[in-house]
Amino acid sequence: MTDIADATDSDLEAACRIAAESLDLDQGESTDLPRPLWREDEGTTRVRLLAVTGSEPVGVAIGSIQGEEAFLDLIAVVPSARNAGVARRLLTEWERRATATGAIRLRAGENMHTYAWPGVDVRYTAGLCLLRRFGYERTNTVYNMDLSLEGFRGPSEDQVERLAAAGIEVRRARHEDRDALAQHVRRLWPDIWLRETGIAVERETPPLFLALRDGQIVGFAGHGIYRPSFYGPIATDPAEQRHGVGAVLSALALADMASRDVKTAQIGWVAETAIPFYSRTSGARLGRCFWMLAKTIDS
Repeated sequence: MTDIADATDSDLEAACRIAAESLDLDQGESTDLPRPLWREDEGTTRVRLLAVTGSEPVGVAIGSIQGEEAFLDLIAVVPSARNAGVARRLLTEWERRATATGAIRLRAGENMHTYAWPGVDVRYTAGLCLLRRFGYERTNTVYNMDLSLEGFRGPSEDQVERLAAAGIEVRRARHEDRDALAQHVRRLWPDIWLRETGIAVERETPPLFLALRDGQIVGFAGHGIYRPSFYGPIATDPAEQRHGVGAVLSALALADMASRDVKTAQIGWVAETAIPFYSRTSGARLGRCFWMLAKTIDS
């Protein structure tokens, strides 16, 4: 008999073990994927469910409810417990909890707060089939891009010198940059980048690089915020984009990843318009493909 119950903080390690056993496409990072999804965030209600057979945790579902929208961020069942209805029961209970709070739009992917993937990797085919059986429809297809960091080096001296000649300094972010960085992001960029850059600048050694003109931030590039292999976000003030700021910041961040023994950088949730930039400046190629899915509940 399998029971579905609320997961508590003491169940986080069990959730990590389930993820490690289940998520074979995320080897090397799967164990830690539940961690950023576990905690409560401002403006969200977290739903965490554990499936237990006997005394053994065999499945986990984590989601976040944000007003009338609810996001399924992770669902996983260990291989030995599959084909027994565990995933179906987890998804049913998660939907019940979400709709009980007033959510009417249920999503798999496209969570602008915290995410492990932008959507469902199409190679996790059983998960896609489960969601389709439950009435979810594809709303978008998005991609990561992959970049080998083998032997990767940072920007050339000429690139940095050209920026300096244009009056632009580049350096690693510092803790004392947090307020100026938040102000810059609020002025120009999406809220999700405000959260991500805020997390990065608080790290002991911030995995974030800044471009500044007269002490004012005009660009940034970060990495490793939700998982070690994820590169981004990166952005340059439109008024400064003619100088090659993005290329230098990108090279600094990628070189920093390489120094941390990341072999392949994943540029996550790439905007279609940004694909040529990453291809041209760093030789990145299209990699993982994700479906975003959703369904609306008839009130």
